Amino acid sequence: MPEFEIQLRDVMIYASHGVMPEEGIVGNQYRVNVRLRLDAALFDPDKDDLSSTISYAEVFDILCRIMSIRVALLETVAVKFANEVRSRWPDVKNGWIEIVKTVPPIPKMIGEAGVRYDF
Repeated sequence: MPEFEIQLRDVMIYASHGVMPEEGIVGNQYRVNVRLRLDAALFDPDKDDLSSTISYAEVFDILCRIMSIRVALLETVAVKFANEVRSRWPDVKNGWIEIVKTVPPIPKMIGEAGVRYDF
């Protein structure tokens, strides 16, 4: 069955998530990727408008709002995002969100840390 995959790729967002109190003060740069899959049979090419698909601008707005609320764990961010997407677009078959802390506060570590949530 044909599907569409709505994507946000390499979205950079500054936020203050983290377990350590300093992370709430200093914050960090996050790279976020989102994929949402939906049945292409629901799309009406004759309408050529957003009524039969998902606006990636709206997905971005949801992402920014969820990312702006400080929490300790990126898992919490991911689940809240997925729940809101599913609530807004019940026709989403599945998807995933990946949230990467580009400069994690881990001594001696060079690299990134993050979480991916499949829903």
